[in-house]
Amino acid sequence: MKNFFSLHELNEKGYASFHPKPRKHSLYAFCFLLDGEVLVGIDGQNILVGPGQFVLVPPEKGIDIKYFNGCQGFDGGFSLEFLKDASYPILRSNNLIQQSFWFEDAVFMGALFKRMCTAYEDKDKGFLQSALDLILGQLRPGGKVAAVSERFLQLVFERDKAPMSVAEYADILGVTPNYLNKTVKNRTRRTAIDWIEIARLNIAKKLLKDPSISIADIAARTGLPDQSYFSRFFKKKTGQTPSEFRNER
Repeated sequence: MKNFFSLHELNEKGYASFHPKPRKHSLYAFCFLLDGEVLVGIDGQNILVGPGQFVLVPPEKGIDIKYFNGCQGFDGGFSLEFLKDASYPILRSNNLIQQSFWFEDAVFMGALFKRMCTAYEDKDKGFLQSALDLILGQLRPGGKVAAVSERFLQLVFERDKAPMSVAEYADILGVTPNYLNKTVKNRTRRTAIDWIEIARLNIAKKLLKDPSISIADIAARTGLPDQSYFSRFFKKKTGQTPSEFRNER
């Protein structure tokens, strides 16, 4: 594992499957998005990554992809031994880094990663080391995600639990539904109900792959025990009834 580096261009197909449990890596993992968004659980902390954002995850953190939409960008990993300079302060921290690059800086980062992909194919270690030096030198420890929105996303995407209503989540978090919606939208650009519906749909699609589970049971496990309402919800979101979606698999 010494002197290790990997880099891949990322598109939505790269996140086509979800893993049954968080994966841990012995490397520093990174991701830079040009477009789209992805919600990642990292050791219980939910991080929403959007266009122009770079994320660096220290080794041995559990990484769990919870939601994705139109992701375009780059991801990969590296060992400390691969670097020319491993003395950057952020590499001595056990905290993840999430940093936004705006306008010209984001364009520059996108072009740099494109050039890195070519260098990776050409096995040009010198260029890759210099590029990583440039990136690591720009990173700064970031602030924590707003506690309410972070906790809300953690609750909504909690494994094996049916999503609840906005009012129920607000009650658990000790805030009003209006405050919860406002806080979540300010942080994520989506309302609380948007995230609840995304979680319901994720659960439904996963369970519909198993023909032994009845649609009535799936409806209950998404938090919509009325099967007719669940079917209307699913068709509105996907353009297909649950049965049509299941029969296509």
